[in-house]
Amino acid sequence: MTQIGLTVEKPETFRGDAVARGVFDDTDLSRLGVPGLTDQAKKLRFKGGAGESFFAFDRFGSPSKHLLLVGLGKRSEYGPAAARAAAATAARRLRERFASTALFALEAEAAGRRAPVVLSALAEGTLLGNRRFQKYVTDKERRFEGLSGISLRVARKSAVLQEALGLGKVLADATGYARELATEPANVLTPEFMAEEARKLARRHGFELKVLDEKACAKLGMGAYLAVARGSHHPPRFIHLRYRPKGAKFHIAVVGKGLTFDSGGISIKPADGMGAMKSDMSGSAAVMGAMAAIGALKPKVAVDAVMAMCENMPGGGAYRPGDILTSMSGKTIEVLNTDAEGRLTLADALCYVQRQKPDAVVDLATLTGACVVALGPDFSGAMGNDQPLLDAVLAAAKESGDDLWQLPLPAAYRKYIKTDVADVANMSRIRWGGAITAGLFLSTFVDEGRPWVHLDIAGPALRDDDGGDAHRAEGSGVGVRTLVHLVLSKAGGPRKA
Repeated sequence: MTQIGLTVEKPETFRGDAVARGVFDDTDLSRLGVPGLTDQAKKLRFKGGAGESFFAFDRFGSPSKHLLLVGLGKRSEYGPAAARAAAATAARRLRERFASTALFALEAEAAGRRAPVVLSALAEGTLLGNRRFQKYVTDKERRFEGLSGISLRVARKSAVLQEALGLGKVLADATGYARELATEPANVLTPEFMAEEARKLARRHGFELKVLDEKACAKLGMGAYLAVARGSHHPPRFIHLRYRPKGAKFHIAVVGKGLTFDSGGISIKPADGMGAMKSDMSGSAAVMGAMAAIGALKPKVAVDAVMAMCENMPGGGAYRPGDILTSMSGKTIEVLNTDAEGRLTLADALCYVQRQKPDAVVDLATLTGACVVALGPDFSGAMGNDQPLLDAVLAAAKESGDDLWQLPLPAAYRKYIKTDVADVANMSRIRWGGAITAGLFLSTFVDEGRPWVHLDIAGPALRDDDGGDAHRAEGSGVGVRTLVHLVLSKAGGPRKA
């Protein structure tokens, strides 16, 4: 377990393995008191820009230790996003030197009144950059647990900064938990595995929990969700976590797509890249992570968290193209492609959670490759039926470090999911705008007047390369911090950890 705390100690006298020192693009390196540092930086073309870093050629301070310089970019633009990225870069680089203890002097107070927010982001970045998924690596030469002790340097300790540190730690732990879930292989992480994780979470934080098996779901009429699950020998599990604090004045529902593996079903996916479909439950991982943070922070906002967990496989009982399904809402769906399965599970999950009468609904799903084509690997698409809620989600994402971009939901595009033989088709009849038509499909199952936002997180959910504070070949935990910041905003602001 990594320990993290605040310190006012000078970098020169820190008794640890390494110091990571933040440098703005206007910093005079000669004033840092390290002989030859300016010449070293010039030789390495280091200018203090965001994303830049280098280790000093010689050991530093007394006792001697590694010195890592990390670029912070422009001083006037320094904020939580830059701080989080710089801290994660520093943590990754320190792993290269197998450092166990380090001091991070990354200039939180340079942000002025935003210093607590920046400090929280620094805590997130250091902890997440330091954390790697090594559960199944047995080669001891390859395994390294990273920093066991992290000290964040501040000019002066205060209760406000201590609270900010606590919030950052909670958010990092929650995001890290979601990342581990999304990175677990599908032979381990089954619907029942997620149900057991929910049971642990409920016991830890006092949540109410319902886990519905296929019989209970059939009784509720979840024909769309159960159809997707039929091809797998792993039975589905519908998870409902309920948080009801005293004095809550807002009630939000969060829904996570829960495909523990998606082969595409009978409309089978190409073999190349199919292994990444273990992360098709990243929406539910984000919901679980967010609930872990909510349980720790205890904001006065009522939350219902729903995850329709299942596996989409081409077994003998699998649903087929051409099938017509009856959803929980009573609306019928013509199946044009069994690889458009996530929206079917979400249709029933949305119907179920709206019966809890929430003030707003947010769903997260690795829903469409079309969203990745449109926005690339770093951005999630945001769509919805209520601009004030969309604005609140976008603001929460900006605070959290998740990259979101709003996409339209034009009613005119509904014609592309019309069908002559059912109420709606699960696939557009044209290639274009697939993320939008998928969002329109989901909107069909949202009650009139119910504020709702859909986040298509297909791009950033599983990293192909290092990005921000996430690592290559791992889940990113996208959406966790956005959900938590959204809930905190409805409670009136951040709470103590």
